[in-house]
Amino acid sequence: MTVYADTPLWGRHSTLWGHLISDTSLEELHRAADRAGLHPRAFDLDHYDWPASAHRDLERAGAVFVNGRELTRILIASGLRIPLVDRPAARARRTAEHAAQLGLDPAPRDLIVGLVGHVDPLPDEPGAYRLTRDDPAAAPRIEARDETGRAAAEEFLRRADAAARACGETGFVGQAMDVAAGVAAD
Repeated sequence: MTVYADTPLWGRHSTLWGHLISDTSLEELHRAADRAGLHPRAFDLDHYDWPASAHRDLERAGAVFVNGRELTRILIASGLRIPLVDRPAARARRTAEHAAQLGLDPAPRDLIVGLVGHVDPLPDEPGAYRLTRDDPAAAPRIEARDETGRAAAEEFLRRADAAARACGETGFVGQAMDVAAGVAAD
């Protein structure tokens, strides 16, 4: 059982990012990511995204560094890989499961209940929003394309908080990405 990391080459948020995978199980991957100090939101269905600044922490956590092709080969061989073409369906299944867990209907385009994983980036559409809350006592972080998106995010949070409280939680913890209903793209 080994975790593998590739060289950070993907630019976003003013840094370069790499990928961390397991050759055996997602549980092993989550444990290694935790040992390396990666935030649980860095998980993306079958891997963790990691910033270049985490290289030493990954070394200390026991990651083996390989090139990107080798990392992909190992991930495919592990049986854990979710191919790019299947990722939208995997996100839709996750969203449906998490919405059902809270009893949310309708569900947003992309939803995660809890701290592990992240939703798709904010789409470039009118009325789009991406909401993150890691602590039910804290204010959420809302990214919105416009005021319609911000209002839709606030409405989603009201519904999600009520649903979480109905399930015995103190409030919604998770992420959501959606576009306000009835907003047409130009």
